[in-house]
Amino acid sequence: MLNTLSRLDYFSLIVFIELIEQQNVTLVALKLNVTQPKVSRTLNILRKSFGDELLTREQYSMKPTKLAESLYYPAKQLLEHFQLLADVVDYHSHQKKEINVATQNHMSTMMLECLQLTAAELSLNYTFNMHPWSDQVQRLHGLTQLDYSLAVNPPDSEKINKYWLAHINKFFLVAHREHPIFSEPIGINNALSYSLALLNYCITEQKQHRIEILAEKFRLPINIILKTMDLDLLLHHLEHSNSISYIASLLIKLPIANRKTLKAVDVTQVFSKKGNDIQREGGKRPEFSLYLQASETSPILFTRNLTKHLKRHIANLNY
Repeated sequence: MLNTLSRLDYFSLIVFIELIEQQNVTLVALKLNVTQPKVSRTLNILRKSFGDELLTREQYSMKPTKLAESLYYPAKQLLEHFQLLADVVDYHSHQKKEINVATQNHMSTMMLECLQLTAAELSLNYTFNMHPWSDQVQRLHGLTQLDYSLAVNPPDSEKINKYWLAHINKFFLVAHREHPIFSEPIGINNALSYSLALLNYCITEQKQHRIEILAEKFRLPINIILKTMDLDLLLHHLEHSNSISYIASLLIKLPIANRKTLKAVDVTQVFSKKGNDIQREGGKRPEFSLYLQASETSPILFTRNLTKHLKRHIANLNY
């Protein structure tokens, strides 16, 4: 049996896994950018090698046999190990590789530190090209023009792998220290009564800020003075105006602490406390998490180590 299996190559394993997942020769051919006859020929080789039909035709799809289902996970692991071998060869080549990364400005320092730490750990000589985050991130990942990005609740994609880093479960009211809002109890009635400066987050599909959605839902008048993805610009505005801001716990504590004229108060309970209008009428509050996104061509070992370092840094910076 081992002699028979030794005839299988990397492409055969890819075809096998894709056929199990797609259950359609046409879809597999399109995804792998090959002809349907090539996929069919590879399936015949697989059938001979394993002595089993592997996939049987039904009306609109192909159904895997019991053997095929049993082989799926070992084959997928084997394919991953092939990729790891390729990564090792790539790591030790003398060509300098450029890694393209997109993050919001206030996350870029942490991201760069983790990238450099990972590269040093693996003895790599990489150039890191840091880009500002934009709503084109998903498209650039799909075109393999972007290797990594940090995003909140990114959509699922066949060409992008995502790795959970941290929950976003706290919200802070931020304003200059002498702001009158700090001299009164903060509740639903006065939470939005001052001019607002809003930080836009690295969320691809959200067209409106969460504060705007809440204001619309409860018909609360709001006065938005500023919207920006730049945390430094937002904090500068708060220092020199009477605006307030509600900011999620997304690596913001240190930048705020460095500005002695600003004050931040945890107001998570104001918007989640049982009995308030938002809790009664708004239903369950949506959950948000920060993810590392990696293009499918990104090296697996580098991505694993980068994820580990990011989790550790975020835990240290957020709490």
